[in-house]
Amino acid sequence: MKSAAPELPRHRELEPLFHRLANEWRAGRSHSSTVADMAMEMPYQQIIGLGDDAVPFLLAELERQPDHWFWALHAITRADPVPQEHRGNVARMAQAWIDWGRQQGYTW
Repeated sequence: MKSAAPELPRHRELEPLFHRLANEWRAGRSHSSTVADMAMEMPYQQIIGLGDDAVPFLLAELERQPDHWFWALHAITRADPVPQEHRGNVARMAQAWIDWGRQQGYTW
């Protein structure tokens, strides 16, 4: 009798969807857009809709290439680990979120 394949954790099943949405968001946004405009794009909103399952992917994206994922992270987690003096510095904001994610036990 053949044993059942082990199930992927739910967030791993969502990984292809997350990457497709992230690529759509990057391709469709204008570099002159405000953060609020970028966050209102449909693919970005759909990533927020993935909820906590998206957090490891968002943190991995920040580690790989810092970008404006902060709104999504805040909307999902209700956390805001970025010190006031780092606001506006994408690299430092990304590092604050990465550090927060590790402290919260997220893995990616």
